[in-house]
Amino acid sequence: MKYITLILLVACGFTTRAADKLFDDALATNAVAVLRVDHALLVPMRDGKFDTYIVWPSQVIKNESSEVMLHTFNVAALKGHRGIPATSCTIYLERYRSSSGGFNSTNGIWILVGGDATNGVSHVASKIQ
Repeated sequence: MKYITLILLVACGFTTRAADKLFDDALATNAVAVLRVDHALLVPMRDGKFDTYIVWPSQVIKNESSEVMLHTFNVAALKGHRGIPATSCTIYLERYRSSSGGFNSTNGIWILVGGDATNGVSHVASKIQ
């Protein structure tokens, strides 16, 4: 009986630990940076190609850039596509170079991986905080 109790406690510990993980490994592999953000605000812009969001990061999960990312900054998403929700979530970022129209890892604007929330957002909080 003691062994069964011990096994159940260990299993519950692993389940709780997995529930605490706030990012997706598969999505993170394609990102230059992965951040947990507390809030995002859509900013009206006249740029016809992108929607721009100001994000408030609370945790840096991955950062392969040379930028310090625990401050507010702008993130783009393709206009007309799902972007960053206004609540806590994890965002996956890459660079987009407007002049060449391509994604890369070294320069350009920060954009959600793939340009929208499909591959660029996960672990969205259930309510606006």
